[in-house]
Amino acid sequence: MSKKSYLYSGLFVGIFIATLVIFYWFFKSPYFLIVDTWVKANIVLYVIYLFIYKSIGVLFPPIPAGLVTMASIPFLGWFNAYLVDFFGSLFGGIIAYFLGKKYGHPLLNKILGSDLTEKIEKVKIKKDKEIEGVFVYRLAFGSTILEAIYYGAGFLKIGFKNFLIGSTLSHIVIGVPSFFLANNILNGQNITFTIILTIVGIMFVIFTKGRYFE
Repeated sequence: MSKKSYLYSGLFVGIFIATLVIFYWFFKSPYFLIVDTWVKANIVLYVIYLFIYKSIGVLFPPIPAGLVTMASIPFLGWFNAYLVDFFGSLFGGIIAYFLGKKYGHPLLNKILGSDLTEKIEKVKIKKDKEIEGVFVYRLAFGSTILEAIYYGAGFLKIGFKNFLIGSTLSHIVIGVPSFFLANNILNGQNITFTIILTIVGIMFVIFTKGRYFE
């Protein structure tokens, strides 16, 4: 893992923590009650909006859709907020997969940028390790843009079934601890345990990456 990748990972973690601090301030402010009242009165509309927003966020990564779904934890509970994030991510991911497969390099270059597209082009996933490769692929770029996996998998011609299984498993393994961690930080509970769990997960990805990439 390069120094630049470590820098990206550190930046990602820093932004994640800073965002949680902002969320914590908001949830303790008088504005929270106003928003909470509206969400409870329009719960179905809110979930639909959240699902669509998350799906669009996958197709256009600069949109911070994951942070918005995570910010919904106090309104929906961490597990329900995660489910919306999961299904929105998978729905948008399937669309991105086929777009990446059909339009290839020009589309990836326009959406993800030339540097990230070049990184994706250099990835060689072993044919008998596609599911595991997709799983590890999510953090292979130093957490630059996690959604790159969806366009990249189609571009690299990874089998759709393997892509779907790998994406689902990776989202669960990465997403559940992230939402659980966010919930605990917002509630001030089990912070040490969840941070250790997250670090262990990241170290696992770093040390097993070579098994799935040529």
